[in-house]
Amino acid sequence: MFATRLDVMFLFEIGSATIVFSKFFSEDDRIAVLKAIPAAAKRVVFIDTLATSEMVKTVETLVQIGIGIFVRDHHDEPNPLNPRGEEIKAAVDRLWDLLGENAVISNRTAHPACSSLIDDSEFVGERTIIVADPDHDGLTATMKAFGVVYNALDTDAAVLVGARSAMTVEALSPLALLIIKGLSTLPTYESKCPEVSENAKRDLFVQFVNATKGDCVALSDLQKRVALYKQGAKIADELASKVTELVAGVAYVDTCGAGRYDLTALAKSMEARPNCKVTVLRKDNGPIATAHGGVQYSLAVVKAHQASVNLQDLLPAGFTSSPAAGMISNATFLLHVSEKVWNEVVMPELLARFSS
Repeated sequence: MFATRLDVMFLFEIGSATIVFSKFFSEDDRIAVLKAIPAAAKRVVFIDTLATSEMVKTVETLVQIGIGIFVRDHHDEPNPLNPRGEEIKAAVDRLWDLLGENAVISNRTAHPACSSLIDDSEFVGERTIIVADPDHDGLTATMKAFGVVYNALDTDAAVLVGARSAMTVEALSPLALLIIKGLSTLPTYESKCPEVSENAKRDLFVQFVNATKGDCVALSDLQKRVALYKQGAKIADELASKVTELVAGVAYVDTCGAGRYDLTALAKSMEARPNCKVTVLRKDNGPIATAHGGVQYSLAVVKAHQASVNLQDLLPAGFTSSPAAGMISNATFLLHVSEKVWNEVVMPELLARFSS
């Protein structure tokens, strides 16, 4: 296995197969992904890639040049509740029109993790390219697609896509705990030198894949990250003491300038507060922070309330999900916004809805 870097994403190889990790927020993402797919590619498999307009355009281009396309995803909106959901549903329908049974697209309720949509070694073969979301769901599903599996892969994957407070020693395998701790040690994204954070994440993914294959050196490298994780957990405990209740059911903390903290530990503390339904972090890192003056607000719905609280209802109808727009929400229980959108849109809506 070796690794290479591209401008807006990262990739590495498992055997003879290339995996491109990227999101599809913008035209630049689409162009970069298309450039990364060699002309000799026989098939391209999209895994855990939300059906945005740029993702659909990417598929249309590849279909036109005769490459076989497959999709395995869980972002469908079978019963759209707002314009954003309707937009996703329309994009999913377009993929089904283009690909037929080659597009297996479910939803998070039926299939929490994308690995459950893929058979072991289903996409092993020469000239296969995987395009996956750059998170642990995209990673574990891709591993399964290429036959790099371990006993707890599917159960780990289902936990890893859920609430951070559920990522416990009891719920996860030792390997999965190591990648969660490893993710908390990665450098934050800096637009002036994106390769620092991208390469670090790529290296972590490579270590995890190799460790699952029995590589003792890779496992040791993962274990070395635990010391840094413990430092972050300590900072998380300090931040937890500063959490306030913005309004009934909404826990808030400003983490700007706090140093690297363990998000799982902080989220667990916030969600444990009495009657907590939504957590809000003010952060100085993330894609929106990079694009909008260095500040980002990240909201998450506590798992027990995800059926009744839809964060996308706080946004304008037909909102655009992208860093440039200052709003990112690909699931109803997660939302990231700029300080301007927070002050002018989200906070007033939260106060109105949770004060009543």
